[in-house]
Amino acid sequence: MRARGGGVSASITGTFREFNRFYTVLIGSLSRGYLDTEYTLQEARVIFEVATNPGCTARKIQFRAGFDQAYLSRLITRLIQAGVIRRTTSAEDRREQKLFLTQAGRLAFRTLDERANIQARKLLERLGSDEFDELCNSLQTVQRLLDVSGRVERITVRDEKTGDLGWVFQRHAVVYRKEFGYNAVFESYVCDGLAPYMKGYDSSKDRLWIGEMGGRRVGSIAVHHVTNRPGWAKLRWFLVEKEARGRGLGLRLLRTAVGFCKKAGYRGIFLWTVSDLDAARRLYEGVGFQLVEEKEGCAWASWAHEQRWELRL
Repeated sequence: MRARGGGVSASITGTFREFNRFYTVLIGSLSRGYLDTEYTLQEARVIFEVATNPGCTARKIQFRAGFDQAYLSRLITRLIQAGVIRRTTSAEDRREQKLFLTQAGRLAFRTLDERANIQARKLLERLGSDEFDELCNSLQTVQRLLDVSGRVERITVRDEKTGDLGWVFQRHAVVYRKEFGYNAVFESYVCDGLAPYMKGYDSSKDRLWIGEMGGRRVGSIAVHHVTNRPGWAKLRWFLVEKEARGRGLGLRLLRTAVGFCKKAGYRGIFLWTVSDLDAARRLYEGVGFQLVEEKEGCAWASWAHEQRWELRL
């Protein structure tokens, strides 16, 4: 929720801070010794970075963990004095100091790592499989929304899994209502197509594909054979979420569907769309679809026209 003028509201700020307080207590980060060891949480993070990146420099740890430079220097000095870390001069650049764990440091890391895994298992073992999925998806969403490093997430296209069709229905109803203003008739229209697809499903003729980005669903497209037009496939449920647009997923989904139809022996593909969906129309035209019919008006978008597009294979 944004405050008037575009700023972040006090409500969302309060919720964010409340979660921070809850989580720091949950994992014991305010305890004198992290995970009942002699190390603070900050020292444990330095030990982790050196253990997983042997020969790293203080600069690299600062970049990865976000420590203040002076504070990190004091942490490293304490850990060297404690015999946990050793520092050597780089052979490539004598101005650079590389960091390694000592034998005592490797033992400290194993202890911290084992106890962290035990702590995590204790927190998670009471959850069911659906709750695991919900938690993992939520954690990935938090990281994606707050990560300012600009990492580009990998986009993939896969075949249908259990639950995908329900997601397709829900996202069509929400996205087209929110972004295009379609009324409730559109939701009913999408729903009407689900049962025939499921009941008449033929793996040699029908298929649903899901586009994923960073492991979460961000797009869909489907091919469905229809009895009233033998030899032709109906293209359905083409959607790309806003966060994934501009990265080629729409064209990739469309080409995947067209390629399947060619291999399946279809003579052609047709689809129904609405005249105000300009981005989709450009993709259809790009792979060879042609407008063959246009109806006046649209039950869920009174300002637009329904259109039928076809591609002969």
